[in-house]
Amino acid sequence: MPALLISPHLDDAVFSCGEWLQSHPGTRVLTVFAGLPPDPGQRTDWDAQCGFSSAGEAVRARREEDRAALALLGCEPCWLSFGDSQYGATPTVDAVARALEAELERHAAQDPLLFPMGLFHSDHRLVHEACMAAWRRRPRPALMYEDALYRGIPGLLQERLAELLRQGCTLTPDKEMTPRAEALKARAVQCYASQLRAFGPGGHDDTARPERRWRFDARPDAASAPQQEDDR
Repeated sequence: MPALLISPHLDDAVFSCGEWLQSHPGTRVLTVFAGLPPDPGQRTDWDAQCGFSSAGEAVRARREEDRAALALLGCEPCWLSFGDSQYGATPTVDAVARALEAELERHAAQDPLLFPMGLFHSDHRLVHEACMAAWRRRPRPALMYEDALYRGIPGLLQERLAELLRQGCTLTPDKEMTPRAEALKARAVQCYASQLRAFGPGGHDDTARPERRWRFDARPDAASAPQQEDDR
């Protein structure tokens, strides 16, 4: 069945759902923060750690990394033009929600939607909130996935589950048995060489741990929590 998976950055989908993607070829992976910033010549600390001389070089190279990784998994990349928070031009939740709603219109109502729980990073929280807004307007079967790397922060996942429950979202672990594909996912993860360079030794170990997704039921008026301001 065709699916739409929403990724905050150009690596999050594979880091968090690489094995699921491998078992669902043809999934459309839409990355929200994949656009060039207003000043493509700027150089942030993160891009410097990744080995780039400018934001423009970083975005173009990261798109090629994403294309290569998703090709290994048999999935289709799609990139929105929003710039991530490190470039100082964070969009509103409503602007992202409208863009996501336009993408949902391309899919049948029974096509599933996967999106991040919104752990820790402000960009991830914004994408989660925008996905919830778009989903309320275009409801369909949906799953939240645990944001790789951040889900390993002690206590964070439990706090997020409790927060979502208070907002009216009841989450249940997804029971779909996805075949393990550790070797293929590891190859796909390695495609994001620039990001792995900045994470350093052991910094992406969480990508090798079992993936987890959550089915949810939500009140139509379920509200999202305010954004948290954290850096990548």
